[in-house]
Amino acid sequence: MTPTADRIELEHLKAGVDLLALVRDSGLEPKKKGKNWLCRCPFHEGDCDPSLSIQGQLWNCFGCEAGGDALTWLQLKEKLSFAEAVARLRDLVEPGSERPQPTHQAQDEAKQLPGGFKRQELLARVAELYHKRFAENLDGQEYLKGRGLGSPELWKAFQVGFCDGSLLATLPSDGPILDALQAIGVLTADGKEHFRGCVVVPLSHPDLGVVGLYGRRIRADAKNRHLYLPGPHQGVLNWQALRSSSSVYLVESVLDVFSCWMAGERQATCVFSTQTLPGPLTELLKRYSVKEVVLAFDGDRAGMECTQKLTAALPELGLQVASVRLPEGEDPNSLLLTQGSNGLQKRLRQRDQNEPEKTPPHCEKTRDGLVLEMDGVRYEMQILPPFSSRLRVSLRGMRGEHFLQDRLDLYLHRDRLKLAKQLGSQLQLARLDAERHHSEIFRLCEEWVRERRQRDKPAEETEAQKMELTATQREQALHFLRHPQLVGSILSDMEQLGFVGEENAKLLAYLIGVSRKLPKPLSGIILSQSGCGKSTLTDLVEQLTPPEEVLFFTRITAQALTYLAEGTLKGKLLIVEERTGAEAAEYSIRVLQSRQKLTQAVPLKDPATGKISTQIITVEGPVAYLETTTDPKINHENATRCFEITLDETVEQTERIHQVQRARRMPARENLHRVADEVRERHHNAQRLLEPVLVFIPFADCLTFPNRKLRNRRDHERFLCLIEASAFLHQHQRVRGETDDGDGYVLASPDDYELAYALAQEVLATTLHELSRGAKDVWQQARDWLLGIAGSSFPERLFTRRELRQVTGTEDHQLRSALNELVEMEYMEVASGTTGRAYQYRLLIARDEDVPTFLLPPAQLRAEFEKPREPRETLRAR
Repeated sequence: MTPTADRIELEHLKAGVDLLALVRDSGLEPKKKGKNWLCRCPFHEGDCDPSLSIQGQLWNCFGCEAGGDALTWLQLKEKLSFAEAVARLRDLVEPGSERPQPTHQAQDEAKQLPGGFKRQELLARVAELYHKRFAENLDGQEYLKGRGLGSPELWKAFQVGFCDGSLLATLPSDGPILDALQAIGVLTADGKEHFRGCVVVPLSHPDLGVVGLYGRRIRADAKNRHLYLPGPHQGVLNWQALRSSSSVYLVESVLDVFSCWMAGERQATCVFSTQTLPGPLTELLKRYSVKEVVLAFDGDRAGMECTQKLTAALPELGLQVASVRLPEGEDPNSLLLTQGSNGLQKRLRQRDQNEPEKTPPHCEKTRDGLVLEMDGVRYEMQILPPFSSRLRVSLRGMRGEHFLQDRLDLYLHRDRLKLAKQLGSQLQLARLDAERHHSEIFRLCEEWVRERRQRDKPAEETEAQKMELTATQREQALHFLRHPQLVGSILSDMEQLGFVGEENAKLLAYLIGVSRKLPKPLSGIILSQSGCGKSTLTDLVEQLTPPEEVLFFTRITAQALTYLAEGTLKGKLLIVEERTGAEAAEYSIRVLQSRQKLTQAVPLKDPATGKISTQIITVEGPVAYLETTTDPKINHENATRCFEITLDETVEQTERIHQVQRARRMPARENLHRVADEVRERHHNAQRLLEPVLVFIPFADCLTFPNRKLRNRRDHERFLCLIEASAFLHQHQRVRGETDDGDGYVLASPDDYELAYALAQEVLATTLHELSRGAKDVWQQARDWLLGIAGSSFPERLFTRRELRQVTGTEDHQLRSALNELVEMEYMEVASGTTGRAYQYRLLIARDEDVPTFLLPPAQLRAEFEKPREPRETLRAR
């Protein structure tokens, strides 16, 4: 073993050594103290009081701070190199074992090829080219599909290629590279491709890379279907399975390995239709400490003879042997075609073994999991939701005095490896038994989840049926949507739910929620002090939105949105109670608002091959978005994507709220809870009737909008989307029609513009102003106050923060923040003041010339729209 030793084998070796016994063999006498063992440390002088602690498989010295595991102990105590310490570990775990070194491969590598080329580099390049040709050539793909091997994942895992004769076109007409390819057999003596017309699979070795190629002719009339490079068969197909599993299947051919892989048994390799164990395979079986080989050869005479021969030979290598009897005349690939992957898997697991029979597992299913008794071990498993992309299990195992408890996700490769190790270390199971228990636990948990999903389906269907409206509900919902005073009805319903005043804020938030069904939904940030009703407004919008179309979160982590199940966000209203709870996901939310989808590239490790590949995860929108915040300074990137909805903080609004709160405590003729339920049901049904249709604005070319700032580009788009949201809400009162493609649409009317104008006038004026809302309010109140008491001489009039606090009624912490912004933006200046003395301010600007009237008044828009216009192409009305 080298410093780049196989990690799994190294962990196995370290786990097989009793660290406490190893320390005692070094002449030390550890004594038990609590859960740990203590002894003096041999690595620093003067350690009279024991300072070296041993716990499980780790040791640590509190004096010299040395520490580690059994491997580190051997390196320090016996002054060994890493390789020497690993060899000592192997002797301790498996006395007398030796690592065979590569023989013929290493010798072949030493041969000098023409031009100084290396065999493995040339073969790797050829394999890569053939793999690209396979992706472009349907002949090879159709052949494998016809053999039941049509998985792109399989093709990628084994780098399956196809030789279509195009290799020569990529090479020079002569030179050393042609000679080198002829020397290793890729090209024949007459310059033709050896594997032409074959599906090609590279054969590799962990130390040397690609060392051989296997070719399978796809023509039905081919006499010799199996081709290899000249010389001994080199490389091992799927040698990674030997490294990752102590039990492997051994089959005859490459396609049989592929068939096992398709059946879910990915720990398989082959002997390439020979009657003996190939040398490279023997070497790697020993290197990776494989314990068991399961023979699954063809059900013919040759397969039976090979099974008998290897059953006698493999135990001499220290291997346990089991066999799978296939039906007469069948092989793994034919069983895959006739019985499917499940049938082949079931057949592969019916092993004949020369060992005592194991206790048959006994399993009882409970409401939330399983109880499994197997070989004297009792497992209690609670399977945790969600039952979709995860297989989360709270597992407890008991075997006599041994105990195991952990929470795992069995769909994660690292958790499965962890469980296999824990079964051996904590329950003291033999390695093969631990793997068998692990496999049974995984199988039973998956089966339980499948059954749970089947049971849940009727409930899901019932929920879907609930959303289908009755004739009466539909009629009532249509009556509501066709009401000529629909906006007034919405405001009245909101007031019945206890939210008084704030008409513009309520309507804007309601339209943001409704816009979720549009191609470009709206977003909003509700901004006010704590206690002003931000959460009440978001709660109100959530109540009036059908529950299946709204998502409410108090906190969103950085990657939470990226890993949502497919369809979770599409056409939904996403509400975040407080912006601080979504700061980690701020970037994802902005991308979702702009692009209406999230796309992330994630590196994942293939549990079968050990290779890391990149997986693309996409979460589709569109999604409408609402959040609240008390911070008056909104991130510019967020502000340009959202309407900033400020709430009324005046004394008058507070008094209105108090009146409603008192009135709701008075005796009433109606049950307020029943009325609230009726309001919510009315809006749920009405919104469910809103069809996802296109919206056009026939007067769009008449509109005006400021264009001095870059952010006006997004502000303009949001204003147009607000008009569309109004028309969408009023779709049962607007002109409707169909495009030439048959898509339904709704035409916005000047009434929709008037509503958008009323809602956006103040919001956009605040947005376009260079001051924040709080600073602008303080400046306007200070200006009006100074002009009232000083007239034109206001620049000479100084004032203190206390005076301004009394005039504006603003709380001190907000006033300080507003004054800092006003001084920074040069609306005011600090005239005097030091620590211990009152600060005095002077007003610098009395008139606001930065925000002109920028929207066309509704009356003028109607006049412009009704003017005679040149004929233009119109859409086809229904």
